Amino acid sequence: MQKELLQKSQVQVSEIGKHIGFEAGEEMVKRFYDKHPEQAYSHIVGRDIIEKILAQPGCAGIGVLPAYNENGTRQVVFVGLDNAGTPILKYNVVNIAGALSEEDGLVADNFKTTGWSI
Repeated sequence: MQKELLQKSQVQVSEIGKHIGFEAGEEMVKRFYDKHPEQAYSHIVGRDIIEKILAQPGCAGIGVLPAYNENGTRQVVFVGLDNAGTPILKYNVVNIAGALSEEDGLVADNFKTTGWSI
C-alpha cells in the first residue's frame, strides 16, 4: 500500500519531510504524551548508524517502524529505503577480488530510550 501511495503521488522518498518548527513539534509531542502517558519517552539515534544506512547504494531515506524489543518495551527499527519506498534488504557490491557479491541491508535498533522531550 505504501508503494502504491508513493507511485500515485510521484513523491520521491528523498524529498519526504519538512521542518515544522519548535512550537508545532512540541504541541504534537505533548498531544501524544497526554494521550499515552505510559509511553512518555524518546529514542536517541546516533549519527554513525544513520550515515551507514544512508550510505547504502540507492538509499534515498529511512523507514521508521514501531517494534517491541525482547523485554516488551516499545522501540523503533530503522531500515533504508530506495526512492520507490522499498526497503533495502540486500544490495550488490564488488568485493576486493573484483567479483560481485551480495550484502545484507542494514536494519537498525538498539537506540537509547530516554525520558527526554522537546
